[in-house]
Amino acid sequence: MKKILSLCLVLLTSFSLCACGSKEGKEAKTNNKTKTEEKIYGVGETATYKKDGQELVHFTVNSVSNTSDRNEFADSQPEQVIIIHYSYENIASDDDVYFSSVNFKVIDEGGNVCETYPASINTYPQTAPIGTKSEGEEAYGLKQQSSKIKLVVDLDYFGNKVTYELPIQ
Repeated sequence: MKKILSLCLVLLTSFSLCACGSKEGKEAKTNNKTKTEEKIYGVGETATYKKDGQELVHFTVNSVSNTSDRNEFADSQPEQVIIIHYSYENIASDDDVYFSSVNFKVIDEGGNVCETYPASINTYPQTAPIGTKSEGEEAYGLKQQSSKIKLVVDLDYFGNKVTYELPIQ
């Protein structure tokens, strides 16, 4: 009987300690998240993707402008169409670097996540091997008239994202 009681006491103590350990770990993670503020980038500012302390890729938004170009065959009728012009450089990534709308999430002033729009663009992005640069343009249809947008850029497809707040020219 004493052995069973001792075993129950040991198990209860173990579970209590495990629960406390988990709670402390979550609090530490939460505290780390609140302590680190994400930098918000603007037009002309370069975001750098680093891995193991080494700079691999630079990404810059050069401009965001309105366009009156409308596609008569488009399914959507956005309130406003914008063109985002951006550039990037492969500093040291062994993999070729390529940015397009797949890497972007555009949010208008109403908080709407917006879709690409089939407007005419002049600059198409190219894959960039080590030591090379490329630039591109993407058109987006905004659901609400906006004077600025938020652009979230996924730098590596693994959750390393940066945020831009960009005025529309």
